[in-house]
Amino acid sequence: MPSDLDYTPTVMPLPAGQVLRLHVAAGTVLHATAGEMALAGPMQWLAGHCHMPQRRLRAGDTWIVPARGWLTVSASRGGALSVTVPPGWLARLRACLVLPWHRPRPAAGPAPLRIPDPTRQRR
Repeated sequence: MPSDLDYTPTVMPLPAGQVLRLHVAAGTVLHATAGEMALAGPMQWLAGHCHMPQRRLRAGDTWIVPARGWLTVSASRGGALSVTVPPGWLARLRACLVLPWHRPRPAAGPAPLRIPDPTRQRR
């Protein structure tokens, strides 16, 4: 199931007391740019029991989500959360298979333009 977020880094401001629920893919990078927040999830099955791992992110902390699923983010102090979703396997495969002549080339400088000389044409 694809993630609800785009493949570019998204910064979400979280006022104190706000709760955010995200469906994240495995490998999603969460970075607390400011404030403090508690993370719960994604759920895991351990020995036949449902386990909800919990962790705390403070300003400057980064965490990579190990498995896809629902994640609950609770802001205890106002802050901001940066979410970067990795591209899917198809996008990574396309990037590896791009041939060198299909890559964008740097723009060339202006080409010299020849202005015809009207005196040469009359002779």
